[in-house]
Amino acid sequence: MSQGLFGKERYITGDFWGGLAAMLVALPAAIAFGVTIYSAIGPSHAALGALAGIIGATVIGLIASVLGGTDRLISAPCAPAAAVLSAFAIELVRDGMPAGNIVLMLLMLGILAGLFQVLFGFVGIGRLIKYIPYPVVSGYLTGVGLIIIGSQIGKLVGADSGNTWHRVLVSPWLWDWRALAIGGATIATMLIGPTLTKRVPGTILGIAAGLATYFTLAMQDPALLQVADNPLIIGELGATGDGYFSSITGRWHEIGDMRLSQVASLLGSALTLAVLLSVDTLKTCVVLDQMTRSRHDPNRELIAQGIANVASSSVGGVPGAGTMGATLVNLSSGAETRASGLIEGISALIFALILSSFIAWIPVPALAGILIVVGLRMIDRQPLRFIQSSATVFDFGVVVAVVIVAITTGLIAASAVGVALAIMLFLREQIGGSV
Repeated sequence: MSQGLFGKERYITGDFWGGLAAMLVALPAAIAFGVTIYSAIGPSHAALGALAGIIGATVIGLIASVLGGTDRLISAPCAPAAAVLSAFAIELVRDGMPAGNIVLMLLMLGILAGLFQVLFGFVGIGRLIKYIPYPVVSGYLTGVGLIIIGSQIGKLVGADSGNTWHRVLVSPWLWDWRALAIGGATIATMLIGPTLTKRVPGTILGIAAGLATYFTLAMQDPALLQVADNPLIIGELGATGDGYFSSITGRWHEIGDMRLSQVASLLGSALTLAVLLSVDTLKTCVVLDQMTRSRHDPNRELIAQGIANVASSSVGGVPGAGTMGATLVNLSSGAETRASGLIEGISALIFALILSSFIAWIPVPALAGILIVVGLRMIDRQPLRFIQSSATVFDFGVVVAVVIVAITTGLIAASAVGVALAIMLFLREQIGGSV
């Protein structure tokens, strides 16, 4: 009896510290993803993006953990969601759509993607997604990583949001050296920090370094000690009370007024987002299975993730998936059950409420630095081995093709190319195989 009690106590303690450690990784990244998406509408929307990231980390963390069947899996806003939604927002800005309508379209896109995931789970596609050829998945993830990096270069150097990343790179006169110092300190600390200590997540070390650099600069420039009209920081979240709920209610009324043709125009982007989120989740589940000698139910997980994304987008949050970084931190911190995901969601909300005034001071270049490191880690270097053998050169060509289409045309076109090439790879394997 006492052994059972001790075992239960070990589970509770492990889940608590695991969920807390995972939150320290997931929450700053979620805020960064939200800022990336909404600042594409305009710099004044950065605070709304930070709030959307917090809501996403809380809602997805809670619902996916309750409904999903994978122990220790941590779900939160992720890089694929940021890549697809920010690219979508940029396209709508170029088309001249009003900012309020763009926010509405982003929320509707997240809801549709969640519904697609639920459909995937009910139809049983969860077991089929794992059969997508590795070169296609590798190309997707590398493309998303490069898109994330490109979207953050302007923020890293403090350039105006109207400039493309390649123009920013060749135009040093557009840079703000203060932003570059903050972002550079963040990136360097995130890369070096984990080699010095494993106890504190690299994301937290990076934000601490960015804040320290910012306030060091503020000692020389008193204007940086003001929150209002300060382009280097997120700014006030504006999450209080009636304003937030009336805003959500108003958006739901606007969604009800959307025409069927407007919803239909979102289906392609929503399907792409749903596939990327599903692949990201199931890839994390497979790695978790290998490390814990367990087996997840992919269809149940997709249904849970889809419902979580519908709920998150419905209340103004960013959609997400099962994330590798936070999940591995959760596992290494002693988590044993799905309760760790609940702890992550609850602690994200508590920390955001307690530290809302602190979050307003987080430098935007520091968040850009975090996402650049995330993007670098998403780039898959394994396909470089394909060049060494003539039998796998075609596989390397598939990876390159998906990456190029993703960067030059978009993730929707890359998904079409990926599917076509996946069929070709399958046919090649069948023709080359023996009966």
